Amino acid sequence: MQKAHFIWFLFILAAALGVISFTTQVEAQLQWEMPEVQFPADNPFSEESITLGNALFGEQLFSEDTTISCQSCHMPHMGMTDQLKVGEGVFRRPVTRNTPTLLNIGLHPYFMKDGKFASLEDQVLGPIKNHREFNMDEDELLMRLKSLPYLDELSQDAYGADLTIDIIQKSLANLQRVLVSDDSPFDAYMLGNLEAISASAKNGYQLFTSDKLNCTKCHSGFDFADYSFQNNGTYAQYLDSGRAIVTKQTADIGKFKVPTLRNLAVTFPYMHDGSFQTLKEVIHHYEQGGQTSSNKSPLITGFTLIDEEREDLLAFLGSLTERRFLEEE
Repeated sequence: MQKAHFIWFLFILAAALGVISFTTQVEAQLQWEMPEVQFPADNPFSEESITLGNALFGEQLFSEDTTISCQSCHMPHMGMTDQLKVGEGVFRRPVTRNTPTLLNIGLHPYFMKDGKFASLEDQVLGPIKNHREFNMDEDELLMRLKSLPYLDELSQDAYGADLTIDIIQKSLANLQRVLVSDDSPFDAYMLGNLEAISASAKNGYQLFTSDKLNCTKCHSGFDFADYSFQNNGTYAQYLDSGRAIVTKQTADIGKFKVPTLRNLAVTFPYMHDGSFQTLKEVIHHYEQGGQTSSNKSPLITGFTLIDEEREDLLAFLGSLTERRFLEEE
């Protein structure tokens, strides 16, 4: 009799835990929505500013040799990346880092992989001045753009003044703020469509959020990134010092901003320098616990997966890619 009571107790406990798990999932789904992108008080949203920013985004006059534009490295059909190991600037000069996606960039608290810029407006000048990217003087750039009268007209519509460097910064910043990614199969699942992702992807999601893998310590929230700076053990010794370039602190060598995991199917290759071409390589890297580096995050400890678990994890990560990109494949 006591054994029967114990078995019944275990059944009730299992059922209760199932309800708790289901309730937690339902609560998470009800709360799932993209945070509102904030526009600065001195650069509010307007359709006109976006129109001007869009015109400038594709303008090759930004580059010294007039061969590339912002869109050359941030291509819409590639998830606003270029799918190169590292980007190419003027005269086909290689830049030093992998091109990041601009989708949901308006949610970021700082910009570039080392966080050197505090606002999108400031960030705009980075590639313009960089000798590997556009290599342009501000005065020369403005003179070039003034040769296109329609840009002054768009600037008047957007900001009530002819084009200036400040207006260029503001309009390109606002364009980036409206580059949104929120329509993946996983988003549909979290909004209540339980059939939007496969059983394998659901298992992968459970793995992803488990203590065993620890992924959500860095890749959390709507954008699957906390935007902290981490050394993930990509190298034992880093040629690119990362965050330390900004802070001048040796403790920051090899630390880079945690990237979003959205649209991984089209934003390869991965890591700050594009050193991994596939997600299988990335998973293997974390399974092994990364390379030994003096500043490696204590969160990178390694774990063991069986083949089925790896496939589940890949299925989950695949579900984070927007449906518009999946339909193009």
